[in-house]
Amino acid sequence: MIPFLRRHLNFIIGLVISAAAVYLSLNKVDFRGLWNSFQSANYYFLIPAGILQFLCFFFKGVGWRFLLLPAKKEVRVSSTISVLVIGLMVNNLFPAKMGELARAYLIGERENLPKSLCLSTIMVEHLLDILVLLIFLILLMPLVSLPPWLKASGMGMGFLALAMIVFLFLVMRREEKFLNWVTRAAAWVPERFREKIQGILKSMLQGMRVVTGRYILYAFISLVAMWCTVFVVAYLQMAAFGFFLPFTAPIMVIIFMAFGKVIPSSPGGIGTLHYLIIVVLMSFGVSKEAALGCAILMHGYGFLIEVLTGLVLLFSSHLSLAKITRRAEEQA
Repeated sequence: MIPFLRRHLNFIIGLVISAAAVYLSLNKVDFRGLWNSFQSANYYFLIPAGILQFLCFFFKGVGWRFLLLPAKKEVRVSSTISVLVIGLMVNNLFPAKMGELARAYLIGERENLPKSLCLSTIMVEHLLDILVLLIFLILLMPLVSLPPWLKASGMGMGFLALAMIVFLFLVMRREEKFLNWVTRAAAWVPERFREKIQGILKSMLQGMRVVTGRYILYAFISLVAMWCTVFVVAYLQMAAFGFFLPFTAPIMVIIFMAFGKVIPSSPGGIGTLHYLIIVVLMSFGVSKEAALGCAILMHGYGFLIEVLTGLVLLFSSHLSLAKITRRAEEQA
């Protein structure tokens, strides 16, 4: 029993948090009003939203390619985009952010790169994502009225990501000294394990060298374009429910949805993402029933596009979902 709990502790905690978030989302909801919000929605807005969703995949795939270029110049943007979408699909269907491990495994296989190096570029990408959202949050925070706990958590997470980027930059400026320090610190580890640890660390540092070069700027610009497109997608989804709110509303919704994905939850972020959307929309004067309806639509629409597109790319590449997840677990 205890080994089972240790192995699945993160998953169990995620389920508990998701269950609590689902309760908070549904508490004191008028389900007749919720149904009416779905009936009165104008779903034609979802057509341009869906088209723009694929543009988001393109921008994010291009940004990831820039992060991989210092390791290999011939990385194909078609590879990064297809692997990215497959990873998003895996994240929606499996717990513990397995999609990130799947991305590292797949791009490593396709481009003949070390898996640890690929995983380090994904870590840098996520830090850049949070940095982009932090900039929007700082610029727009004076213009919105959000619960203090939400503001504090958002700012804290953003500045933590900024601190990690600065730390990586300092490490990469003194990479050799850092590796020597790690070697001395791991002197007590058996030699066969020490060599493996050093090899993985070197690969990861190679993937993080992008923080000291021009490619990180190109990746940053690509991710800014991606997040701006995501904001427009969110605006169209809100418009489907008749919410023609200030553009700060979809930006805040997306920022806290993105930050909410860091919280342990069930696969797909069920519950946690819904509750965060509700809290943000209610701060803009939207009723809880309408906010919940919009949250269900935003989450479900994104889930379907990512999963269906990921499955198409998976089967068109003659890949096995079971094999990918098994290999991803082996890397964990």
